[in-house]
Amino acid sequence: MTNARQPRQPLAVDVLVVGAGCAGVAAAVGAGEEGAATLLVDAAGCVGDTLAGHLLEHGGGFYTIDGQQVVAGFAQRLVGQMRQTGASPGHAHDDAGDTATRAPINPTALMLTEARCLHDAGVGLWLHAPLVAVKRHRNRIVYCAFSTPSGVRWVAPRMVIDTSGDAVAAHLALAGFQPDTATERQPASLQFTLSGVDFAALMHYVRGHAEEFRPGGHFPAAPEDHVDLWGFASLLRQGYQEGSLSLARNEMHIAGWAKRGELGVNVTRYDGQEPDGADHAGQAWLTLCRQIVEYDHWFRRCVPGCARAYVSAIGGQVDGRVSRRVLGRYTVTQHDVLHGVRFHDSIACGGFPIKSPFADQPDLAPADRPGQGFEVAYRSLLPVKPDNLLVAGRCLSSDHAANRALRVTATCLATGEAAGVAAALAVRQGCPPALIAVDQLRLRLRQRGAIVSLDGDAS
Repeated sequence: MTNARQPRQPLAVDVLVVGAGCAGVAAAVGAGEEGAATLLVDAAGCVGDTLAGHLLEHGGGFYTIDGQQVVAGFAQRLVGQMRQTGASPGHAHDDAGDTATRAPINPTALMLTEARCLHDAGVGLWLHAPLVAVKRHRNRIVYCAFSTPSGVRWVAPRMVIDTSGDAVAAHLALAGFQPDTATERQPASLQFTLSGVDFAALMHYVRGHAEEFRPGGHFPAAPEDHVDLWGFASLLRQGYQEGSLSLARNEMHIAGWAKRGELGVNVTRYDGQEPDGADHAGQAWLTLCRQIVEYDHWFRRCVPGCARAYVSAIGGQVDGRVSRRVLGRYTVTQHDVLHGVRFHDSIACGGFPIKSPFADQPDLAPADRPGQGFEVAYRSLLPVKPDNLLVAGRCLSSDHAANRALRVTATCLATGEAAGVAAALAVRQGCPPALIAVDQLRLRLRQRGAIVSLDGDAS
């Protein structure tokens, strides 16, 4: 509840989606294609958020380690369209051994592909419009206020889907949240891109030092269009010992586009003591940028093939990995993920393992075990309150450990599509999302090509 004045002429929509990352785009497209008048709103100036804005090197979680595809539907359509335009090679081998495949992406092309999908689905889009207030009547959201360049604008939605990552809508609507402790926080990071890389020289070094890289790595004799590597142990340790690098690392992740001479680099880390503090993101950004400057010089001086390389881009925002997670009608747990627990109301699946990156240790992200596949209950998309709110992406109802597997690209796309279709069904049936027939939702998702259970099309 807020003290904002009653809006005079709010924009009425069937479905309001707050947050234009992968989950938000999938939710908006899903709702729009199902016939709901849909509005997607984001505080940034473009769609794509985490995957595009953070310059993440690829999307993961489409397949299990055994090669079973567990995410399809809109997510697969998106990968297929990017492959057609050269923005992705499609599903490539996962050298990290977390799952069978990864889907490398070009961040800019991803945004353009998502924009086309939104346009074709007839979705309205507001950008540069952070959500600033929510007005509830009893147990329903009746108005949402956004700060736009032209002033505060109000929306009167029938259904709201929070895909903001940080559960902004749920927070302002006074929804309940999962408890976390200080020991459960994860480090922040900032991705960056190196251009001007000589891949022939780089891969020559890699093939001669295979012991420095994760087992099962793929080291082609000639540079392929896309290279995925986890390692460089001796070079990183040498850089730290001689004082060139202030961060102790045993490995880094680089995802390279050989034809473009570009490397996406994941190596920075920041462990702030107050993840919810007002200055946390700013302090993290300053520290991480300083690390990037160090790595920029170190790459040119120490890494073969990078003598003429330079930092051509950094992520648009700090990746904190952990955010608020709602208290839903069901909470997906670590046990559910590790043991592939089946749910009668499963509406999406995932294949990524539970990974635990630490800021105070030199390795990047150990996994509990390779991803074996898990299901996501529809109830985890439904906060206990308010009645007309759904969530998708990393802020859905899960415990801290399970969220490490749920927050990856493919699962966010899958839960986003499910939330969008569910919201459209709720509008059509004139009932809260918790009261729609789950069998109808599961059927409609399967008709859209989505995978709703680990047992395939079984109801």
